Amino acid sequence: EVSVAVGVRIRPFNDREKALNAQLCIDVDGPTTIIQNPPDVAEETGKGKEPKRFTFDASFWSHDGFEMDENGYTRASGPDSRYADQQVVFETFGKKILDSAWEGYHCCLFAYGQTGSGKSYSMVGYGANKGIVPISCEDIFRRISENKDVGLRFEVLVSMVEIYNEAVQ
Repeated sequence: EVSVAVGVRIRPFNDREKALNAQLCIDVDGPTTIIQNPPDVAEETGKGKEPKRFTFDASFWSHDGFEMDENGYTRASGPDSRYADQQVVFETFGKKILDSAWEGYHCCLFAYGQTGSGKSYSMVGYGANKGIVPISCEDIFRRISENKDVGLRFEVLVSMVEIYNEAVQ
């Protein structure tokens, strides 16, 4: 049983990055995230010619290879796409936390990163692209409604805190 698991998710370029013609310098290979200095930076500095590799419990590719379906859900654009949608992220981390909570353990999911890095999207989601928190809530109440033990009582408590600019929201 794992007590701490760490994952990284690579998001699409935002409008600012597109306007700056940003160069993609990151890739994933299974649980490994690979960072390469763009060729011009490597030549300029003489550093970073060899990629840096960091292995986590999971590395999710969500940068490209997706399409939006008729309901607004963003999914892999084909069988060869490596795009990790919200359900993949939930199945990898959210379900494990939910299963532990269902067994009676106190659980915590912690999202950390720079402003604009995609934490809120992964945790809460947007529109049809529900994140880990709403998917977990739906699954908790589905599990409760499927339970046929009339003598069993359920209590659900969920807390969510955002710290932004050193202030608790």
